Amino acid sequence: MGLTRPAYAQKVFIGSGNGWQSMITHPDQWTYVRQNSDGFYVNFIELLHTDAATMRKLSPLFTHRNAYYESDSRYTGLGGFPDGGQFTRALQATELSYLLNGGFSVPYTSLNYGFDDPKAGDLRHQGLPPGKARPCFAQYGPWEFSGDLNKNVGPNQRIRTEIGRAEGATTDGPLSLWKADQGQMRAGSYSLVKYAHGLRKTAAVMVSPYDLKPRSLWLEEAQSCVREHEDAGAKPDIWIVFEYATDTPTLPETVEGRPANTITGMAFWLLHHLHDPAHFARLTLSPPQGASARTIASPTTDATTASLVRPEIAVDPPSTTTVSVSLDNRSDWLDLCPALQAKINDPGHQWNVTFALDGRDVTPSMTSPDGISCVGNLRLWPGAHRQLDVTFTRAGNGPLSAKQSLPNVRLTLRAHAGTPGPEAQAITLQPALAAPFPETAAR
Repeated sequence: MGLTRPAYAQKVFIGSGNGWQSMITHPDQWTYVRQNSDGFYVNFIELLHTDAATMRKLSPLFTHRNAYYESDSRYTGLGGFPDGGQFTRALQATELSYLLNGGFSVPYTSLNYGFDDPKAGDLRHQGLPPGKARPCFAQYGPWEFSGDLNKNVGPNQRIRTEIGRAEGATTDGPLSLWKADQGQMRAGSYSLVKYAHGLRKTAAVMVSPYDLKPRSLWLEEAQSCVREHEDAGAKPDIWIVFEYATDTPTLPETVEGRPANTITGMAFWLLHHLHDPAHFARLTLSPPQGASARTIASPTTDATTASLVRPEIAVDPPSTTTVSVSLDNRSDWLDLCPALQAKINDPGHQWNVTFALDGRDVTPSMTSPDGISCVGNLRLWPGAHRQLDVTFTRAGNGPLSAKQSLPNVRLTLRAHAGTPGPEAQAITLQPALAAPFPETAAR
């Protein structure tokens, strides 16, 4: 069907089992999240208590009218359903129709409690033209994996087989179990993301306050879950911020401009963490010793962009020239994990270029296709400052034969390693002038 694809950018879906009615009533209390999240997350239990008319009130609030629908593979043992205790394919079809007829498109679905092929087939095709399909992911509690989905213990072999039949894998994410690391849930969650990516399939991770005590820990634990996945090299393609079976408030998204300890507050933090819309992370030139700099204003590229500047540093090209660039987080509340990358252009093959971040050689990472991700010890906490030294070393001495023999290095800064969209900033360096000049202004 052409549904399996490699991982690209991280998306954020938001849902609240007990609070989505208040989302309809108070759209002013989650303005940023509804405008910038990738859509609405809802599971089969919540949709038992709604209809398409209600969804028509909710869907226009989202800029991206997408819904991620979680269904249930079990047919028996679920009391309270109108068909006498079975979550049947007919009931699943009814729920999915509420979303489709309520103004949502449904780009993602999942099956919890195992992977049922007939239900998955329905989820892939319902409401789509012939020949079109949407992905259906297999959903599991990562505390079941004994710390590693690749181990041949417990249900792991069955789960791996089911993921092979699905278009991806997703976690159930109660943070009460995350906090206690029940069943080595943390390592298990990382292993699911890596296993799905190893198959070139999509991975999604849920963060939910289910049974987390005290309630005040929600935002702290949810942020920790995101950071620990980043540090473990297990960034999912989709983050799900979802409240079910708790009294954790859904609104508001902010208090005095900072993320509130709410469901939408967590989504607010996560969206800013991934996309850095205020461009808190910035690269700034530090001229080499003995050099002087002057700034020349360049034309703006559009009416909403700050003036481009072209600092020029006049120095004769010695055998070794080091240019220092500061990487700073100017926020007082948001931690960031930007990605830095360097592309070297040395037409004359006369120079060796190396990179050191805070004194540690990072040349292989900087020049790799993905660049270096500021996770772990490199994470940019609020107010953090790091120094990147770029050293040009000439193969010989004496005057340069021609201007075109000069190398240049293009440094690019992206908001996050998991959001490979447009560059937040680009700077080009040359050793003859040690001349960095921003090619793009902050958006």
